[in-house]
Amino acid sequence: MTAQYAAVSEVSVPDEKSESGKPDPLLFEIGNPCDPYTAEAVDHEVAAVACCLLGDGRFSFNGINTNLEVPIFLFGGHDEWFIRQFGADFAGVTKRVLDERKSDLVACLESVLIGDATSRKTYLKGLELIETPENREDWRQHWHDQRRSSTTNIGARAWALARQIRHG
Repeated sequence: MTAQYAAVSEVSVPDEKSESGKPDPLLFEIGNPCDPYTAEAVDHEVAAVACCLLGDGRFSFNGINTNLEVPIFLFGGHDEWFIRQFGADFAGVTKRVLDERKSDLVACLESVLIGDATSRKTYLKGLELIETPENREDWRQHWHDQRRSSTTNIGARAWALARQIRHG
């Protein structure tokens, strides 16, 4: 794998903590040729599995509040990268995450949102004002539909994948 795709081993987690006292999740920009999207993950391993499942190697995750990344694997190299990063090939890491941390993976996929980091903050601020789950889902759909310009619906794909993993 070329140096441009070598992953960084260190993490830069922001000093801010969420209201629960836990560190804020890692925030990634989803590198893709379509609309801008972001996603949150509890750690690099979950982000890597989510990225590869979501994009079949065609997307990358580029850290916003971290220097971690998940490269594009359009021409292979995923097993070598996963072994270097996590000590097992893609299938092994995916199995481990699904067996031990399925809820973290589902949460990462459900967090996929159209827009950049700034618009994500605006979306989340609006979401805080909505009380019922049904209305929160309506807000997510409205936000997404108003901003999507591509026929490639990465958000809907992520949410469907999350439902499949949760129930499957």
